Amino acid sequence: MRLLHSLFAASLLAFAQFGAAQSYPDKPIQLIVGFPPGGGVDIVARQLADKLSEQLGQRVVVENKAGAAGNVAMEYVARAKPDGYTLLMGNLGMLTANPSLYPKLPFDPGQDFAPIARVVVTPLVAVVPASLQVQDMTQFLALARAKPGELNFGSGGNGNINHLAGELLKLQTTTQMQHVPYKGSAPALADLVGGRIQLMIDGGNVVQPFIKDGRARALMVTGEARSPALPDVPTSKEAGLPQFVIYGWQGVLAPAATPQPIVDRLAEEIRKALESPDLKNRLSAQGTEPAYLPPLEFRSYISRELKRWTAVIRTAKITLD
Repeated sequence: MRLLHSLFAASLLAFAQFGAAQSYPDKPIQLIVGFPPGGGVDIVARQLADKLSEQLGQRVVVENKAGAAGNVAMEYVARAKPDGYTLLMGNLGMLTANPSLYPKLPFDPGQDFAPIARVVVTPLVAVVPASLQVQDMTQFLALARAKPGELNFGSGGNGNINHLAGELLKLQTTTQMQHVPYKGSAPALADLVGGRIQLMIDGGNVVQPFIKDGRARALMVTGEARSPALPDVPTSKEAGLPQFVIYGWQGVLAPAATPQPIVDRLAEEIRKALESPDLKNRLSAQGTEPAYLPPLEFRSYISRELKRWTAVIRTAKITLD
């Protein structure tokens, strides 16, 4: 009798979830970004949201909830109703660095979210102010060694990929630089072009406008190949740093317990959006690449990245103190 009751309850739940997915969405969807407008996560999120709005027939609205390296946004989504109407645009730092850097998080990054899809991967670009008298990475590292502790590198916040990249650069080149965290990439770049910090390593889609208008100088890209958007900028391997290959990435997640049919529906819509020529070409021109992974593969990818960056954080002794 208990077995029959359990099977009946499971059937009712599955039917309810199927029904919810069939009518989903019937109201606007929030896509939460954990950083201010203008940063790499925000740029991709807004373009994806516009495309999903077209496909779903409901508005997908980006809402910025900045703070604590994305943790404010993660907590908000983790506690949201798991109905598919509150989603998170997560990135490498939030999902694979924060668990080590913030040991007392009020949520569990591995258990409180349902991965939906990886969206993009982005090679980073090392940039300096145009006013800084260095032309390549060799000259920059020579300057850093000549002035130990005097140069500053900026990031969009503690634990972001641009923070980790800067710390990894210090580790691999035995240089001493001071990390200056900001509340997002946009204010950090403002200080870079103003000469108050001397280095940023951030996504191509973020720094490219500053390179194009001459306010910043690109020293290298961290991908395996040169960026089509910046064909004259050498790779890290070409710049003499063969182990400094880094890709940032972003993906969409929902609160845990979101019905699987809704997760699958959203994953399929994201796949279609990324395959559309207009969005695909626009992202590529900005220096980032569509890189769709479905839910299970995205979960496995997060797990592998977590192991990689946890090892970097421990080896480099990165803390937030």
